[in-house]
Amino acid sequence: MFSKIKLLSAVAASAFLFSTASALGGEFPSGPIKIVHGSSAGAPQDVMVRRLASEMEVVAGVPVVVEPRPGGTGQLAMAYLKGQAPDGHTIFNDATGITSVLQLPGAAHKWTDFQPLYRIQLDPFALYTKRDGAYPTLDALLAAMREKPGQIRVGGYGTGSPHQITTLMLAELAGVEPTWVPFSSGGDAINAVMAGDIEAAMSNISVYGRFKERTQVVAVTSEDRVAAHPDVPTFRELGNDLARYHWRGMFVHGDTPGAIVDKLYQIVDAAVNSEDFQKYLAESSTLQGSMTNAEFQSLLEDQAVADEKMLKSLGMLE
Repeated sequence: MFSKIKLLSAVAASAFLFSTASALGGEFPSGPIKIVHGSSAGAPQDVMVRRLASEMEVVAGVPVVVEPRPGGTGQLAMAYLKGQAPDGHTIFNDATGITSVLQLPGAAHKWTDFQPLYRIQLDPFALYTKRDGAYPTLDALLAAMREKPGQIRVGGYGTGSPHQITTLMLAELAGVEPTWVPFSSGGDAINAVMAGDIEAAMSNISVYGRFKERTQVVAVTSEDRVAAHPDVPTFRELGNDLARYHWRGMFVHGDTPGAIVDKLYQIVDAAVNSEDFQKYLAESSTLQGSMTNAEFQSLLEDQAVADEKMLKSLGMLE
């Protein structure tokens, strides 16, 4: 049955591509599609993109290759995309931080250099503490922050990143003053919690399975409890109105023709809604983030304004 579904999806996609080929002077895609991203091989983004790429191949009928290009908080991968022809055969995958990182001094690109293609996945933020440690609950952790301002260390990915911004949002809501400790990845920060080097880490719920034996998530930023971890409360349940998602999505070269963008959207949408990818979302405790191009563009614009405000409050922007 599943093979028939895949076959029908491929046939439907082929019909769509053929019907609009004349508008582009040729059929698209005319060769392999490459997806680049700024994470390391094996990171949550890399795993997600590879699962999606295998479904895109079925729909598009061409190879879809995933190539990690870590470095510069995604800016090396961005530079690669900008150096390719704007023909839709190269896609850049990134996440929530694109509108904050690219506003920092020294950024080599602007987020407006790229066209938003498709928001794929929502991964709630999660606050980790050491299992059987001094902070078994969010209340215990916040109480320590109030008693010892600036002495409770919270780690996570990068500086000016979504992990840091989410931590600062919590601090503002709860009236506390943690100290932020940047790491090269959320996983590294969680490892530091396990080692006792820091008191807490802000990362994502999708990686909880790797660390559950030695850490616990005291709260998650989803609006409702995550089905795979029903014992983990939301921040809202615990009296902190913090509902926020780390999204992952695709971008194309800023000069890509609209007709190609529309075709790519159809390919990705069919892949995201495939049975295999939906199974992956459930297994990874993440949610589908699909929205229209216009909605994605509007989200980015609003997010950029909010990020600018937060970065200024941190003294990272004038």
